[in-house]
Amino acid sequence: MDNNPENSSRRIYGLSEITASIERMFAKHYDMPYWIKAEMSKLNYYPPSGHCYPDLVEKKDGVIAAQIRSVIWKDNLTTLSKRFEEVTREPLRDGISILCLAYVRYSSLYGLSLQIIDIDPLFTLGEMARDKMEAIERLKREGIFELNRKLPLPLLVKRIAVISGETSKGYSDLITTLNNNGRGYRFIIKLYTAILQGDGAVDSIRAQLIKIKARVQHFDAVAIIRGGGAETGMACYDHYALAAEVAQFPLPVITGIGHSTNETVVEMVAHTHKITPTDVAHFLLSFFLAYDERITTAAVNLKKLTVQLVEGQTDTLNLLARSVIQSGRQYVNRERQQLHHLALNARHLIGAGVFNHRVILSNYEQTLYHVSDQFVNIQQRHLSEQIKFLKVYYKHFHSTYTAGLTGLHQRIILLDPVNILKRGFSITRFQGKAISSTHKPEPGTTIETETFEQKLISTINTITEK
Repeated sequence: MDNNPENSSRRIYGLSEITASIERMFAKHYDMPYWIKAEMSKLNYYPPSGHCYPDLVEKKDGVIAAQIRSVIWKDNLTTLSKRFEEVTREPLRDGISILCLAYVRYSSLYGLSLQIIDIDPLFTLGEMARDKMEAIERLKREGIFELNRKLPLPLLVKRIAVISGETSKGYSDLITTLNNNGRGYRFIIKLYTAILQGDGAVDSIRAQLIKIKARVQHFDAVAIIRGGGAETGMACYDHYALAAEVAQFPLPVITGIGHSTNETVVEMVAHTHKITPTDVAHFLLSFFLAYDERITTAAVNLKKLTVQLVEGQTDTLNLLARSVIQSGRQYVNRERQQLHHLALNARHLIGAGVFNHRVILSNYEQTLYHVSDQFVNIQQRHLSEQIKFLKVYYKHFHSTYTAGLTGLHQRIILLDPVNILKRGFSITRFQGKAISSTHKPEPGTTIETETFEQKLISTINTITEK
């Protein structure tokens, strides 16, 4: 305490005096621990020191109504964490509700905080169970609880999208069991790596489900698997958001997430729930085995039915063969008798026909002689008249064409090249052929000019087009 000499009525306190007074007040009035219910919003574990400084909050209608820092010293943290995990099967982590026994402390350096000395894991277990039931009731209320379970599985589940860890023992067990099935069955496996337990598991698995949904046509089913061993960190599979994603997924979802004694919400809404990844592998192989057995049974039944059918048809064919032989013999005998009768009738009819045709031919012969004489006489008179006409026509034709030929002869003589040359004309040739539009000389080439008395050879210097 310090008195100001300039103003004796005003008292000034040091900060440490005030905080020390507060610290004494808290030590006096909060000298015993209290059971406090709160949500651990942030664990704040510091490995170098081994201490933990959780942030505790209380929410009302989703809004933070109170907030305070707390501390769990290293000596208590190991014991509390082990007991909490044994009961709840979950580690101390962010976002869980706890009931803790704590002292209310105030420090001049660090301010107000709670020193946690005990945690009741049964309270957290009850809260987790309550959250689980709320998630189940909400899924049912929204009508999506059984959606995935109603999806039909293909006859053979061959193309599987697996959500697991790349180095997970569960994934290794699944692949080993599927590949070493002893019957040569082959599966198409696509791994989508994700965090499978604890903090971040919900968002990680949901993100991979969304990726698979974008390529849903490439798969027959989805398998969510995690290795066996520790059963902690399974609360993520009771989370509503993850369970809703699985329930509404367009492909059947198969789970194998460990040896959990209590069935999680995700396992409840999934199409098929198996305990271990190896169980999932055997489940997938069962489709191939069942189909294989169906084929084998069908082959045996088909062979048996075929033998029975062949035996039955053989007896039927033998009966038919005997019936055909007997019917054939009867038919041949009937046809022979009918042919014999036809032959006798034909012989009688042919004899009568031949006699009748001989009579008719005799009449035709006499008629033909008479008609032939008349025709010959008529044709002879006609030929005589034609001969007279031809003689007259020939004389007229001969005189007419003789005059025409004489005129043509005169014209040919006039058009004879020799006579044309005599009249002063000449003939020019290039390479032995007459000059034309397609066969014409160029400057510098030689041409021949023929007159009546001479043959001239010239070289062309210039050509002028008309």
